[in-house]
Amino acid sequence: MVKKSGLRWGYMGTGRIAHIVAEDFKIAGLHIQAVGSRNLESAQSFAETHGIDDVHGSYAELVANPNVDIVYISTLNHLHCENALLAINAGKHVLLEKPFTMDAKQALKIQKAAREKNVFVMEAMWTRFLPSMEAVFEVLKKGTIGKPNLVIADHSQYLPPEISARLWKLEQGGGALLDLGIYPVSFAARVLGLPDEVLAVGRLSFEGVDESTSMLFYYEDGSQAALTTSALVAGPVTATILGEKGSIEIDNTFYAQTTFTVYDNERKVIQRYDTPPVPGTGRQFQAIEAERCIAAGLLESPVMSVEESVDLMQILDDVRLEIGVVWDYEDELI
Repeated sequence: MVKKSGLRWGYMGTGRIAHIVAEDFKIAGLHIQAVGSRNLESAQSFAETHGIDDVHGSYAELVANPNVDIVYISTLNHLHCENALLAINAGKHVLLEKPFTMDAKQALKIQKAAREKNVFVMEAMWTRFLPSMEAVFEVLKKGTIGKPNLVIADHSQYLPPEISARLWKLEQGGGALLDLGIYPVSFAARVLGLPDEVLAVGRLSFEGVDESTSMLFYYEDGSQAALTTSALVAGPVTATILGEKGSIEIDNTFYAQTTFTVYDNERKVIQRYDTPPVPGTGRQFQAIEAERCIAAGLLESPVMSVEESVDLMQILDDVRLEIGVVWDYEDELI
């Protein structure tokens, strides 16, 4: 349990992830005041399941609720920008599910609106706030493996249309890249920084979404990142950081609370991180960070800033340009 901040959360969206996050909130003692859905029955069912007082049959009603301080948005990818702007313009703080938006232009709109309204906004990149990920970056900070030179990461899951229909719909921002690939992309950028050059190849479905994509990030100092993502196969979902003096190998599932091993250049084990799993899935830690930042008067998290979310969307745009994925609202490639 954590000390309650007094912030009252509103949930926009009642899908599978929203249920998972609500359970994690419950573990942490965070207060969900309201839920809103475009379907009133869905909102009522969600409220009954999670013990929520205020129920709304529209997103507009949710953000107009004076008892809501911050909105967690878990709607479909193509609605993220519209929904975030609705909450921001109502003066609400926002925790917005990844991918942050459909493209960098939308991300910039959110950044601009949040600054004008003086509200906190953060992408729900929950992996950054997990104890195992914090431990990985503590190893890097100490210089145990020296300067990182190469990041290798995969996030591939077997998610055919019968398992995840929305992932295969172009109009909903489908494809492996935005839903799965965002994890290795965000991880590599956090380790190595923003790439100087992005190369990518991908396989597109008949509908025009990427079924699988391989990416290479190149840096002027010679560093590289080799990243893969696919919705056609179940991959290793591991990550490795290779440095001048050793390596860090993060086990499956690398972006969740997991274990890792630190090696020297002779493959001798320097450190093994193998702690018990966190309560729930660990998505409560991102909300705790949001509450911490708001209590401190911060409008962005130093761990996951809006500026970085904009930059990450630009990387994803660059990858889309390479592989030929064009959203239905775009006249031409970015």
